[in-house]
Amino acid sequence: MKHYLIMCRSVTSAQRAARLLERALIRAAVVKAPSHLTRSGCTYALRLHAKLEEAIRLLRKNEIAFGRIFLTEDGKEYREVSL
Repeated sequence: MKHYLIMCRSVTSAQRAARLLERALIRAAVVKAPSHLTRSGCTYALRLHAKLEEAIRLLRKNEIAFGRIFLTEDGKEYREVSL
């Protein structure tokens, strides 16, 4: 199944972002990011299955910082995407 990971700086930032997206009816889960995708160790991410562009637009509009964005279609290999 295809899903996106939006990297966040902290669990608090990820939780704030997830609440914002949920209010906009975009389902997002806070997850611990896979270690091979992080540069500084302990990083959290938002996992969503759809509406990536809408989610990014909302995060930017509400000034919630986020990092890189990854896509996986098999749950194993991630590739970075840009918007």
